[in-house]
Amino acid sequence: MTTDEAVGAALGAWATGQRDECLRRLREIGDAAYDHPLALQLWALCRGQSADALALLERAVRIAPGDAQAQFNLGVSLQAAGDLSRAIACYEQALRAQPDNVGSLNNLSDLLRRRGRAAEGWALMQRYQQAGGDIKGLEIRLAKLAMDLRRFDDAAHWFARAEAHAPGNASVQWEHAMLTLARGDFRRGWPQYERRLDCHGLDALGICPYAFPRWTGEPLNGGSLLLHREQGLGDMIMFASALPAMIEAGLDLQLAIHPPLARLMAFNFPKTRVWSSITTAGTGSQPDQRWLAAAPPIAAQAPICCLGAIRMPDGPPAPSAYIRADPDDVARWSDVLAAMAPPRAGVRRVGLVLGTRQVRWNDDGSTNALRKTLPGASAARLAEAKNVQWIGLHASETAAMFADVPGLDIVDPSPWISDLADTAAIIEMLDLVVSADTAVAHLAGAMGKPVWLMLWWNPDWRWGIDREDSYWYPHVRTFRQARMGDWTSVVEAIVKALG
Repeated sequence: MTTDEAVGAALGAWATGQRDECLRRLREIGDAAYDHPLALQLWALCRGQSADALALLERAVRIAPGDAQAQFNLGVSLQAAGDLSRAIACYEQALRAQPDNVGSLNNLSDLLRRRGRAAEGWALMQRYQQAGGDIKGLEIRLAKLAMDLRRFDDAAHWFARAEAHAPGNASVQWEHAMLTLARGDFRRGWPQYERRLDCHGLDALGICPYAFPRWTGEPLNGGSLLLHREQGLGDMIMFASALPAMIEAGLDLQLAIHPPLARLMAFNFPKTRVWSSITTAGTGSQPDQRWLAAAPPIAAQAPICCLGAIRMPDGPPAPSAYIRADPDDVARWSDVLAAMAPPRAGVRRVGLVLGTRQVRWNDDGSTNALRKTLPGASAARLAEAKNVQWIGLHASETAAMFADVPGLDIVDPSPWISDLADTAAIIEMLDLVVSADTAVAHLAGAMGKPVWLMLWWNPDWRWGIDREDSYWYPHVRTFRQARMGDWTSVVEAIVKALG
């Protein structure tokens, strides 16, 4: 039997699920297998996702760089290892060699979407279907691509197809919530949004799995209700809009929240008990919540984002200001800002936030953080605004973004900002806040401060579709990208509006 025939027999064994038989035949080939691209790929497949498998696949493509399947298999292995840039290069090479390689069309489409190249991803999925690729199970991919392209009717079609293929699937319903809520259909959207807890799990969302019963809105007979942290600071501020009515209704609340929010929330909701809570996302376990030892009896608990489904069935409450800065903090920060940039007659103090920290609680979370952040060069025209003193509202972790904006004269108080109570005190003294989609935008909105919100092409559901105002906050004006990735037009509109 020739080497090619022996490798063919090993391939036949693999194709019929006989892994051990495949390995036996590969071993019989001996050293010749290490110079045969298909044999190397079979060895790698047998070894699963491992460093050895990756090395075998890299050898296969060195021997046969024009082998589309070898390039595809290496791309899959690199993608599993998190090396997405190299995976993209492999899929692209596979498609040069074999333009209808359905596996590469499928995988590359998803990676390009994550990189903000949705139009290319959409085109690849059209090619995938034309090449005979099976769309079953991939409907959600097309729905998310359509969302990124603002093809909302197409997205609705593919979400419906996905739900027909996988009835009750939590991931599909959670993704569908992004469209339903963006369209303002809260009655349907909130139950879909709740499926995040099933598809991601508490750990991935940074939610502590408290042992108390889950609250779903029923009356509590004794004991207090624990509302606790999940997702980001902006989510916590936004859903805190439900707290005033809950307190007025007599609910005894405890809040376990992110440390940067604890002092601010304790000041604004003095009838609640506020605890500083540390949780982590995707670690497999959560830190001990030591504050529980000092907490009064707890009757029930819920992650705070569940207040949408429980307390806002028809949408957010009427926009109002429900957060204010502590006057003592304002007095202290007034002295700080006066020392750094004394007030000048006819010059407005305008807070500025260019973007958010680059988090990764899932792949899409990382993608969103990138695309809703303005690159420094794109913000350059802000320096042309007349009679404006820019005041940075970044925390120290992200304040370096200002260094990349050419010519911008900005006061940066970040070294002295310890939490969002400090940020609120600074905002209190400003005439306006100009911000990307960040927690600071939510904070300024919740304070009733005028906010000019810079939004990417297809922003988070919470800002609606093409709205110029906000469901959540009373004085928000949105400035949206006219084309995907086009921050220049947004900044130009801001500068023009500033006069």
